[in-house]
Amino acid sequence: KQKYQSIRDGKMNIRDGFIKPNPNGRSCTLMNIHIGKHASAGEFFQHEERRPRPLLLHKQEARRLLQKTDRQPGMTIVPLRAYWSEQNKVKFEIGLCRGKNVRDKRQD
Repeated sequence: KQKYQSIRDGKMNIRDGFIKPNPNGRSCTLMNIHIGKHASAGEFFQHEERRPRPLLLHKQEARRLLQKTDRQPGMTIVPLRAYWSEQNKVKFEIGLCRGKNVRDKRQD
C-alpha cells in the first residue's frame, strides 16, 4: 500500500532495472527497481526499497521471454516505462535489448 503512494509521489527509479525470467518459464521478476519510502508512514509499514518484485505475465509471455534471452547471449529484458492502468495498477512497458560490449564507446 505504501509503495503505491510512493510511486504516485514520483519516488520510483527504473533506470538500473532489469527483468529476470524464472528458469521454469512460468513467471518473471523485476529486479533492481528503486521505490522510495513514503514520508508520512511509520517504519513498521515501510517496504524494502530495492527488493525483487514479481511481474504478472501470462505463462506464454514469460516462456517466450525466457526463450529469447536463453537462445541469444547478451540479450536483456528492461523496463522502458511505468504507467497507471485504468484499474489503478502499475504497469510496465518492457523491451528486449542487447547490452553494450566492454569495448563499446557509446555514451550511457
